[in-house]
Amino acid sequence: MAVVLPLCAAYALWCLVTLPAGPIITPDSEHYLNASPIFPLGYPLFLYIVGARGAMLVQPILFSAALAALGRETIRVTRSTWLAAAVVAGAMLAPQVKDFHASILTESLFMSAVIVFLTLMMRFVQQPSWQLMVWVATVVGLSATIRRTGFAFVAVLLVMVLLQRHRLSRSKTMLCLVAAAAPFVCIIATEQFAAGIVHAGAPSGLMGRHLFAKAALLEAPPVPLPSDPLQALLAQDLDQAYAPIRELLDRAPRDVRAVLTINYETCLQGPCADRSRGVMSDRAEPAQTAILGAVAVQRIARVPLAFARLTAMHYRSLWTVDRLRHPDTAPALTQFIAANRPLPFEREAFRVDPDVTIAFTSSNRVRYMQWGIGLLAIVTAALALYGLFAAVAKLPLPPAMTIACQSALAAHGGLIFTALLAAGFSRFTIGLWPAITTAALLGLWGVGDLATKNTKKTVNS
Repeated sequence: MAVVLPLCAAYALWCLVTLPAGPIITPDSEHYLNASPIFPLGYPLFLYIVGARGAMLVQPILFSAALAALGRETIRVTRSTWLAAAVVAGAMLAPQVKDFHASILTESLFMSAVIVFLTLMMRFVQQPSWQLMVWVATVVGLSATIRRTGFAFVAVLLVMVLLQRHRLSRSKTMLCLVAAAAPFVCIIATEQFAAGIVHAGAPSGLMGRHLFAKAALLEAPPVPLPSDPLQALLAQDLDQAYAPIRELLDRAPRDVRAVLTINYETCLQGPCADRSRGVMSDRAEPAQTAILGAVAVQRIARVPLAFARLTAMHYRSLWTVDRLRHPDTAPALTQFIAANRPLPFEREAFRVDPDVTIAFTSSNRVRYMQWGIGLLAIVTAALALYGLFAAVAKLPLPPAMTIACQSALAAHGGLIFTALLAAGFSRFTIGLWPAITTAALLGLWGVGDLATKNTKKTVNS
């Protein structure tokens, strides 16, 4: 801790000393500050307790304290102070993370929850017990009240137990599985009950909006319209009103299509779908969202392969660095947009006037950064798959490799969950960055440690 603790303290001090004059506010910030019913209740509750300006102070302190705990557990597992320092530094160096500590967005608090999850995960690998699993599941439940990505971590809890069942009796394994589920379910149920009170019996969510936006991007074969008149109008909108968007995306090169898809899917959750929400203007927002979701599910069910391709595109985008400045994408995107203007829903999706030129400047640095991120994606994906194989095959793993596999599974599970239900913005990846770097660093350490032990055995023999 002689290196880790001063590093974390220095980072917290740096964040506090360089704070802006006021919190960084984005369009989403207003939803959190006003406890909008479409967002989970965890972060609005946090803001209600500490206030917007208080969040600027509390977020970097929580983040640094969580990192110090993670560094301590890394030392306990690996006996390496420098590896612990690398794990801590890797989380600190996440792109934009310092700005997020001063922002009214979920990124900072969610990252802190992820780091605490990783810390308790390391402790569980060393001392598996149902009592400790209660704490792990509690943190996972709290993370899901901040950002729904936390739901993806439930699968990791199951794998954590399965990877330790060679050290647990049958009854203790079952207790751990119950302990993995019960606290999570209780926390989410409590949040939903509280949301009903806070929002006067009319809680909502983003699911219906997300699914409607995705359905609008999918070409589907014609079928008879639903018998419900309102659903029939919305189904017609999906078929006809948003067809120009789909035609544009079909003509676009792959990388250009990925960028445009993110813009349009985001817009279809908001202003691009104003036409569809207009036919339900007499309904409350929760009812509108529920109807949008119902119509979207019917369309998505007709084209599951197209939905899978859209999910894969977003998953790839989540591993893409600064896509608007990539040397291959930027000029192609500029040229394609210029050749196809006016774009469908141009003002809503791109927020520009028709006479404003849309152009993107490339940077060779982005190409090299993309190679690094691509390598991280491959390494951590391999670790996640290896962890799943070990859990199914009852293959005992060394502690460092166990943690690496579980961290990788948390990262990729969270990103797959995001790709299924949202657009592929890279800032969603930042929220999982501590899990990505922890997986990569401990995975490399585990491989190196295993190679060293095998070399020693060969020499001794």
